[in-house]
Amino acid sequence: MLTFKTQFPIAVTTKMSAFMDCCRTWIIKSPHTKLANSIPYDVHEGSFGDEHESVRFALFESATTSTGGVRYEKTDNDEVRWITDVIGHKSNNSFWVSVQLSVDSELPVERLEQGKRPYIVKLLISTFAGGHDGDLPVTDNPIFLSTSDTDFAAKIICAGTGSVMPVVYISRNHAEELIIDPIQLAKWLSGMAHVVAEPNRKFSSQITRHVYGENVYGGAVAIYWPDGIGKWIYLPNQYDSISSLQAAIVRKIRFSLLYQRLRRECTWSHLQEMTSRQKLEALRASGSGNIDDYIKHFDKEISAKDEEIKRLESELARVRYSKHEMRTSHRDGHNSINLETLENDLYQGEQIGLIVDALKAAKGSAEPHSRRYDILTNLISLNENPGDRDEILDRLKEALRQYTSMNGSVRAEFETCGFVIHEDGKHHKLLFQDDKRYPFTLPKTGSDWRGGLNAFSDLKKRLF
Repeated sequence: MLTFKTQFPIAVTTKMSAFMDCCRTWIIKSPHTKLANSIPYDVHEGSFGDEHESVRFALFESATTSTGGVRYEKTDNDEVRWITDVIGHKSNNSFWVSVQLSVDSELPVERLEQGKRPYIVKLLISTFAGGHDGDLPVTDNPIFLSTSDTDFAAKIICAGTGSVMPVVYISRNHAEELIIDPIQLAKWLSGMAHVVAEPNRKFSSQITRHVYGENVYGGAVAIYWPDGIGKWIYLPNQYDSISSLQAAIVRKIRFSLLYQRLRRECTWSHLQEMTSRQKLEALRASGSGNIDDYIKHFDKEISAKDEEIKRLESELARVRYSKHEMRTSHRDGHNSINLETLENDLYQGEQIGLIVDALKAAKGSAEPHSRRYDILTNLISLNENPGDRDEILDRLKEALRQYTSMNGSVRAEFETCGFVIHEDGKHHKLLFQDDKRYPFTLPKTGSDWRGGLNAFSDLKKRLF
């Protein structure tokens, strides 16, 4: 049973020999191994150990690429076998690494443990830092966006960075705080996902239109998948503690990566196939007539192909049942309801705010202690995430309270709130987020103080 899988790039300047030595160091430095004195230095190929603990090294090199790695197997005291594959593939412009952990048992057991993330992931990231996953650096530190990084943030959210690993995006709440610690989360997710933190609360409002309302805000956290197929949102008020929120995010990343397809060249079966083929070519070139050698290498190549077939069948089965597993998994303790819409938010929290307001009105007319009342109460409490509505209305009210003309300060306030201002004869035509369906006009010269507040009341009814 596959329990952990990830792939990530390390620095392209890394030599394959250094990568292989790092794998060796990972094994011999383990406090749980008996192979510390069995594996020679500078090993590239060979098998070491016994039926209870063993490791196999393999290396294939061509004129343009090289692939190397290890398969480490260990059987614990409960007769449960753990298999870890660490494969690296180096080309002229990249060095990708995959790490997989599988567990099985020949004896019937009630439940197999998932196991911890293999330490080799952390060791590779710290030893060979500098890899790039598309436009994103691969590191065990978070990416702290600056106020000028709006275009970069939009690329991240809209799957425009060319990355393979998912991104965890952390927004600021209304107190300008990050609810979870991005530094700690980045350590937990190194080699599995990127962690990105926005600079301030205003930043999320600035990028909303650029990302079609797909960004989170107000302290919420989202996981964005690199292929742009969707996102997972985590609201802080749905969790008992910050640690449980962080654990849920890590659990979701690890579970989802099991369904990600590995690069073919970063699999143990591919490495075995290529090394066997290389040795067969060397036998042919030498003119050897030793049939046993040919049979041995043919058997290895067939075995590698059989393992690849099993791997693909396993991935197919996982995809087939993934939706069912995700529906029936209640490890985070929450269910979700998806509502389809063709509208994008004109400001953050617009549509969810309207829905929550409607739910509150429905709750007010529901019989207390009824099933309807309890469902509505639950929906409201889990989805009430204040957006920008109240802040925008407060700023507009102040701007229009003493309105007499569209001076520089009033214009700047309207534009900050998201309005585009056009000249229209004796009036100014205002378009919120440049949406032409909801034009609003203001006179170029106001009559008295009541005119500005009346205009605010009309504007609120039309747009908010």
